[in-house]
Amino acid sequence: MNRKTALYERHRELNAQFIDFYGWKMPLYYKSIIEEANAVRSMVGMFDISHMARFVISLKEIAFLDKLLTNGPKLLSLGKAQYTLLCNENGGILDDTILSRLDKSRYLLVVNAGNRDKISKWLEAHREKGVNIEDITEETGAIAIQGPKAEELTEKILDIKISSLKRFNLLERETTIISRTGYTGEDGFEIFAPPEKIIQYWNKAIEFGTTPCGLGARDILRLEAGYCLYGNELTEERNPIEARLERFVKLNNRNFIGSERIRQFLLDGTKEKFIWFKLYEKIVPRKGNEIRYGGVRKGIVTSGGYSPLYGTSIGMGYIESKLAIEGISIEIVIRDTIKNAVISKSNI
Repeated sequence: MNRKTALYERHRELNAQFIDFYGWKMPLYYKSIIEEANAVRSMVGMFDISHMARFVISLKEIAFLDKLLTNGPKLLSLGKAQYTLLCNENGGILDDTILSRLDKSRYLLVVNAGNRDKISKWLEAHREKGVNIEDITEETGAIAIQGPKAEELTEKILDIKISSLKRFNLLERETTIISRTGYTGEDGFEIFAPPEKIIQYWNKAIEFGTTPCGLGARDILRLEAGYCLYGNELTEERNPIEARLERFVKLNNRNFIGSERIRQFLLDGTKEKFIWFKLYEKIVPRKGNEIRYGGVRKGIVTSGGYSPLYGTSIGMGYIESKLAIEGISIEIVIRDTIKNAVISKSNI
């Protein structure tokens, strides 16, 4: 059964083309995926992110979060946010999340839509006395404002000044939470509020001429920025070291679930490493395509798409660690045809 966000009727009014996304009926695009991606790069775009799961965790001691999350939640001061991972005992990634500290004892954990039930059960299974976990996904909505003009638009729709709000910081205004993180490589704000307020914010943004954007544009933008997507680049079979996310793992004097295995991966290395690559033509690589080197299979594509920013097709994947070097030429097998590519890195 498809769940619908509070903005579903707004999407219909804008003639959105919908897809099922982990049980949610979400807009793929409104007019054109490329136009929406270009709007975010050049001006500003707006996304409905209400499908992402939201948990408010109340506690007296940070030890509960410290044993679950990789990025050292003890480092978070009031009004700060951090990108962090939840791992299993083998160091495999359960989810990549954003943790925000709302006040002295309350934290907001934003989880990928497809992992809502899994992470809810994981949190509950490790919950300690004095810890309260509340799933507020259904009671709230969320939108993301992305692009060079994101600050200007966010100030207009909220009627507040936010120029002093730095990246990975947040603030609360009554029942609205505003954070400044982003997932497109552009400046970005996330707004969390009760559904009726989210509808008001969305409508105001549309009135100001903002471009509504769907999941198609989001995928292009995060690919261009080199950002991983759970279920593609990140899974329980992948660990933070092979995914090149070690900067979000704080191991010094800490023990969290998966930390011993991660230490071992750092010492021994990993068989494969994450790569970002460009093709020399517009044919699009897809998840599951072979990556070859010298005609021999050496890895696999996890995501791919056409990039209007780079004017060619790009992709991500995993390849044998010794080959995961910028500048190395590789081959991608697309529909039984060999296409040349080069391991590179995003310039965003």
